[in-house]
Order: sequence, then structure tokens, then C-alpha cells
Amino acid sequence: MGDDSAAVLAAFRELDAAFARHDLDAVLDLCTDDVVFIGSGSGEEATGREAIVPMFAALAPHLDGLEFSVEWESVSADVLGDVGLVTAWGAAKLVTPNRDETLRYRFTGVVIRVDGRWLWRVHHGSEAGAW
Repeated sequence: MGDDSAAVLAAFRELDAAFARHDLDAVLDLCTDDVVFIGSGSGEEATGREAIVPMFAALAPHLDGLEFSVEWESVSADVLGDVGLVTAWGAAKLVTPNRDETLRYRFTGVVIRVDGRWLWRVHHGSEAGAW
């Protein structure tokens, strides 16, 4: 694995850790100004950093008592110049006051190298739905 691919994978781990800590400031610091965020739940869509803050504020009541973690089975990174593509999947553990289940989780993301840092331009995570 090349240095760029390793750096892109490090950016993935850093974003994953920021979400696990519910550290919105750290998440925003890892994103471009025009980031596109698509999650798997209702209301988890935002374009631009400024839209992510109200999105998370609207989701905050649902986050109380929520535990969400992913045991990644596969994470890969491909780099083409200053653009990196991350694909990953694994088992997501979702625990709420009313729910405790493990779901199949998929992730795709695009990072762009900006002033030597890999920043998220597109973040898309989803659980597998029933047919």
C-alpha cells in the first residue's frame, strides 16, 4: 500500500473515531466546505459544512442513549492524484433504549487532498434494507 492510500485510510479511521465520540467539531474539521453527507436514517442528508450542524441538532433527540459502532470487515482506499475513494463494509451494532441489533453496514466516501490534508467531500453510509 502506498503512502497516499495509507493516509486516506487514516482519514477514514479519524472520521470514524470522531463520529464515535459524537465530536461534531472534529467531524467538521475533517470535511471540505462543500461536503455532501448522506446517512442511512431519516433526516441524515446535508450539503455543506453549515448544513451539517443543524442536521445533527435535529437528530440530537434521537442520539440520547444511542450507541452505534461498526466492526469493519473490509476497508479499502484507491487514490487518483488528489482524490481518494474509500469503500468499506461491516457489522454495525445499534443500541437504543428500544432497540438492540446488528445490521449490515456499507460506506463509500470521497476525500480530496487540500493543503496536504485528506478532507471528506462525500460521505455515504447505509444499512442494507429488506427487499
